[in-house]
Amino acid sequence: FLLALVFAEAAINTFTTLAVVFLTDQLKFSATQNGMFFLITLMGVFPGGFLIGNNVTSSTNPKTSWILSQIAIFIVGAVGVLVLQEDGPFAVALVWGFFVGLCFGWFYPAENLFFSMCLPKGQEAELSGFYVYCTQILGWLPPLVFSILVQNDVAQNYGIIVVCCFFLPSLAILSIMTGTWQDILAEAGHHHTVFAANNGNVSAQGDDQLQKTADVNEGEGD
Repeated sequence: FLLALVFAEAAINTFTTLAVVFLTDQLKFSATQNGMFFLITLMGVFPGGFLIGNNVTSSTNPKTSWILSQIAIFIVGAVGVLVLQEDGPFAVALVWGFFVGLCFGWFYPAENLFFSMCLPKGQEAELSGFYVYCTQILGWLPPLVFSILVQNDVAQNYGIIVVCCFFLPSLAILSIMTGTWQDILAEAGHHHTVFAANNGNVSAQGDDQLQKTADVNEGEGD
């Protein structure tokens, strides 16, 4: 998880920074238009978390939800920078900003839920500090790559797509190097953690409570 986090956070943090550069230099937005764009983006964060993130996570698991959120950001970011043009309608840019907000509102809750549930018991404090370290350690690389590309006359929109490609190592690590969600919970020592698919709540149940639940379900089946 932490290795995937290094690449995912580097990509999303740089994307946020470079969005201002792209809007100002490539689309020639004024300060007011930039403010409106990010206001619409902020408005998209709330439904992204409550509607998309909650529903996807509750119907799958935090790992799958985090993977899908990164794929969504990659697609939305790449399509947006390719479609938007300097002389295009301002409303189209606002629509793109709203979709970016939806993805952001989905990405961060899924990431934090994944981290909180894969923490081994008794190591919460030390790994929380390491978590913050991993979110910052590679933050210098995507801006450097973007700067090198722009200095070599590569268009900014292609540079941003290359920055979005930093999600790909994270997706590969999560897909190949991590086990199933139940394996992750077992390795963390959360053997009896139940992810309720009905409302997205996470609850820890002991053996007695699990047995009572099983007995009730068996009785209802009879």
